[in-house]
This record gives sequence, C-alpha cells and structure tokens, in this order.
Amino acid sequence: MIKYYLFLVSSIILTVIVQALLKNNSVKHSEELFEAVYDFKLYLVFFLYAIAMVFWYISSSKLQFTFMIPMHILTIIFGGIIGYYYFEESFNIQKISAYVLIIFGMIMLIYGNK
Repeated sequence: MIKYYLFLVSSIILTVIVQALLKNNSVKHSEELFEAVYDFKLYLVFFLYAIAMVFWYISSSKLQFTFMIPMHILTIIFGGIIGYYYFEESFNIQKISAYVLIIFGMIMLIYGNK
C-alpha cells in the first residue's frame, strides 16, 4: 500500500516541477510565445506532466479521492516555496498566513475522513 502513497507524492512533486518549468519557459519566451513551440524543454515538460498524471492514476486506484485531493493542495505550498527561492517572488505575512491556513485545512480534511 505504501507504493501508492509514493506514487501520489511523486505525482505532486512532478506537478510542481512541471509548473515551475512552464513558468521559467514562459518568462524565457515572453516576447514571442510561439518560439516556445520550438523549444525542446517544452516537450520535456509535457512528458514529465504525463508521468505525473500516470502516477496520479496509479495512486487513485487504491487511495481515497477525499485523501488525494487535499494532498494535492501541497502543490500550492511547494509552488510558493519555489516561487520565493527560484523566481525571487515576495513572501509576506499574508502569504505565510494563507499557507498555514491551507496546511491546517488539509490536515482537517485528511484526518476528518478517518
């Protein structure tokens, strides 16, 4: 059963990586978005996203959907961390408070199902 949790966590991590790579690629090609079509990295991102979706599909065969969705909210938390460190985005008390509320809400949803 642990392997399905690992597939879920892998899906979440890959999804965050894909979102960060898409952001990076869109910034790189912000002047001419159609240039991105010729960028090999874009197709690598699509491939990684396909793997993430396969992992999600595998984990959903054994895990409860009401557990999986709250866990997927971790993409917001991880995305915020990547945004701060990699994209140098601002991080203030409002964002920190929002992330804390998200985490508490996620915990309530997960443990409320048991």
